[in-house]
This record gives sequence, C-alpha cells and structure tokens, in this order.
Amino acid sequence: MDRAAEGRPLLDSGVVAFLVFSVGFAAAMGAGLLAADADYARAKYTIWPCAALGGWAVALMLRHGLGRSLDATPWRIWWAWGLLAYAVHLWWGFGVIYAWDTASVYAGQGAVVATANFALFFLWAFSVVGAFAGWPLRWLHAGTAVLFGIAMLAASILFGRDISPVGGGILLTVWLVALYLRQPEKE
Repeated sequence: MDRAAEGRPLLDSGVVAFLVFSVGFAAAMGAGLLAADADYARAKYTIWPCAALGGWAVALMLRHGLGRSLDATPWRIWWAWGLLAYAVHLWWGFGVIYAWDTASVYAGQGAVVATANFALFFLWAFSVVGAFAGWPLRWLHAGTAVLFGIAMLAASILFGRDISPVGGGILLTVWLVALYLRQPEKE
C-alpha cells in the first residue's frame, strides 16, 4: 500500500524542509548572479529561505501550542533548518558584506537591528539545542519565536522594498491561519 493511501504524507517533513532550504538557497544564489552587486543581493535574498523555514516552525508552534502536542510535530526539524538558513544569511551579511567587523555591522545596521540579529542567532541556537536535547525550555522557544516574528515582519513589512512586504504579508497570513486552526492542548 502506498503512503498516501495510508494517510501519511508522500514526503517526510525533514525531506520537505531540506528541499525548501536547498531550493531557496539555489534561488538566492542564482538571483545574486543577476544583480549588479552579487554579494549584497545574496545577503538580501538569503533571508527568504530562513523566513520560510523558521516561519513554518512558528506556525506549528502557534497551531499546536508549546506542550507535548508540539513535540509530536516536525517543528524541531523546521526550526533547526531555519536556524541553519539564518546562519547562512548572517554569513553573507556579516561575513561577506561587513568582513566580520562588529563595529561596521553596528554602524551599517544600527544598534537595534544589529543587536536583534545577534540575539536572535544565539537564542535560536540555544533553542534548537534545547529542543533536540529535550530540555524543558518552552519559554525560550516562545521568546525566540516572538523575536523571530518581530524581526521578520519588521524587516519585510515595515522596512522592506519591492516584493518584501508581500512576503511578510504571506508570513503573517500563515501565522494568523495557524492561530485560527489552533488545536487544544493534548497532555
């Protein structure tokens, strides 16, 4: 009997997350080749795989809550791939654009944005490690998800240009639908 007939998805969530990561970064790297400043374009476009992966993980958190029912979902996989995508985005932004010079990062991005980027990365890394280790850090996952949400929506809707506000609007819509479809906590 095939997987679809058994009510199981055709592809495992981990495979889908890997495909989102891979296709997203292939598109970001390709788009960079078409830009006048390839490095800046890659730093700019690499946030979208992060937004998709981390955004889906946040949607799972919103729909299932932070209890045991969340642990039965693939949110950890999506959360971890999102972190890896964010690390690649920071590598292009901080490493390639600012040559790992913290003073240049703060001068270029401003204190609030730069500090939020650094804080999000370290909190997210600790959240992923804690999620896979089984540590009871629900408050950390929730706080990191809130910081991620604020950062993504501010960057795309408030400060974004071109197509960015559309992407932020899609992300916000996915989160609102996840809240609407919220399932009661199963303990």
